[in-house]
Amino acid sequence: MLALIKLLASPMVIVGAIATSTLISSIASAQVVLTDNSSISESTTPTSSIDHLLDNSSTVTPNPDQNNSSADESMAQINSVAQFSDVQPTDWAFQALQSLVERYGCIAGYPNGTFRGNRAITRYELAAGLNACLNRINELISTATKNIVSQPDLVSLQRLEKDFSAELATLRGRVDTLEAKTTEIRENQFSTTTKLLGNLRVQTNTYFSGDGNPQANMQYSLFLGLLTSFTGKDLLLTALGSTSSEFPNLASTNNGREVGSTREGSSDATGSGDSGGSFRILGLEYQFPIGENLVIDVVAANRYRFSPVLLSRFAPYYSIGRGPASAFAEAPPIYLVGAGTGISASYKIVDSTVLTLTYLSPLGNDSNAGGLFNGDYIASGQINYNPNPGLFLQFLYQHGYFNPGNFGFNSGQSFRGNGFVGTALANRFDDAGVLFADDSAVSTNAYQVGGYFAITPKVLIGGWANLIQARLLGKGDADIWTYSVQAAFPDLFKQGNQGGLIVGMEPTLTDVRTKLPYSQFKKDTSLHIEAYYRHQLTDNISITPSVTWITAPNQDADNEDIVIGGVRTTFSF
Repeated sequence: MLALIKLLASPMVIVGAIATSTLISSIASAQVVLTDNSSISESTTPTSSIDHLLDNSSTVTPNPDQNNSSADESMAQINSVAQFSDVQPTDWAFQALQSLVERYGCIAGYPNGTFRGNRAITRYELAAGLNACLNRINELISTATKNIVSQPDLVSLQRLEKDFSAELATLRGRVDTLEAKTTEIRENQFSTTTKLLGNLRVQTNTYFSGDGNPQANMQYSLFLGLLTSFTGKDLLLTALGSTSSEFPNLASTNNGREVGSTREGSSDATGSGDSGGSFRILGLEYQFPIGENLVIDVVAANRYRFSPVLLSRFAPYYSIGRGPASAFAEAPPIYLVGAGTGISASYKIVDSTVLTLTYLSPLGNDSNAGGLFNGDYIASGQINYNPNPGLFLQFLYQHGYFNPGNFGFNSGQSFRGNGFVGTALANRFDDAGVLFADDSAVSTNAYQVGGYFAITPKVLIGGWANLIQARLLGKGDADIWTYSVQAAFPDLFKQGNQGGLIVGMEPTLTDVRTKLPYSQFKKDTSLHIEAYYRHQLTDNISITPSVTWITAPNQDADNEDIVIGGVRTTFSF
């Protein structure tokens, strides 16, 4: 049994019951494996809904490194040390390992036939391995197997059991808790193949501006999502939403003319528009891998901003209902341009870099219109660079075509209005009577650079810059700019809470180039300044007070500044 002591005392061992420890970790994090390297997982505070679909780790990205895959973490008992492809007779621990495997049978291996003896382990993992051997020894004793367990071995085991008594007690307690939770989940699960996610956000805002007449409203956004996997590597996403989002009528003039109220400062509850309380489909798409590096996403309906493939979270903890209070700060506005049906393909170039190509076009396109496929569409290519959890960069190019009156930051919704974020001019410059006498079709080339960086685990900075170069067909060209610089402070004052600061400019029409006469407009810089603090009351309920200040709203310094005080309550299930 001296072999057991030597091997278990070494930090370079993985023993049989580590499978139990791995199972505890996997089930405790509620992972649903999608590919060899990706899962949609719940954090320790289950803020379900689209939250985890927007997570970088949730994006379906294949991984050729089978040694690190979730599937490989499931261990299996082996009967001979010769079954390990990475263990040689010349290894210093070969005899000890051989004794434990062939005499006591308390060593497990990985499904790919490896032992990974050079991997470091924790005391809990060591305790798990010791527990496996103790159980095996007790089994041998109970069956009265002759000469299989020697007295020195029993003495050694008793000493190890005493030394690791605390870890063993903790491990057994975790296993008991796990068994109880597993039983409860099995008895109450929604489906063996489908996971139901949801959240309800209720936003109360008060708008103050220089006219001395504050406005107040209450908005809500209810999200329901169904995540279905048939093979463990695919994903069928069905997302439904219902909203009641009243946009206030503020700063509706520019250069003394009525151009429509600004959408600057709109809350994240309005980011999908106003459905009038009825449910509508936000997303219906099916993802599946082809080989080890390619994932295909067939899109039947998509609002683009809500796609788990197309939109990666731009700062950790920036999930819907848990990050900033405004629709602008939650994600780059470029993702609100266009939506529909189509296809997306994500190819992993290397472990840290994924290329995604996308084509989306709304249903019911006018076949007599222009565009690549005779109607509105967007086609994009983006590169995500994520070498470690503390650094994420994204570069995106998007080309689009929009029939007269269809361009706007409105996720391709049929009820465009003045858009969901940005100034009225940035959303309506192609409308009749805004700049020109009649409306026009729009062709766009758009660019984005963005990402985040963790200075420390509790201080993160991020942001983006978007340039949309629009051609009003038959009239001229226009530029729309938007950018933000953001800071997030997770666990501020209390674990699970979060504070944040945002400074940026919502989508703004900055230039028009044409030889035709058009209505002159102001292009003053309108800043969006926001502070919020999310207080996590329970695992499923949070309250987020916020203050947002809009300077020179609707890109006109003659308009009075707008200050918005808000409180958001998020219920997750």
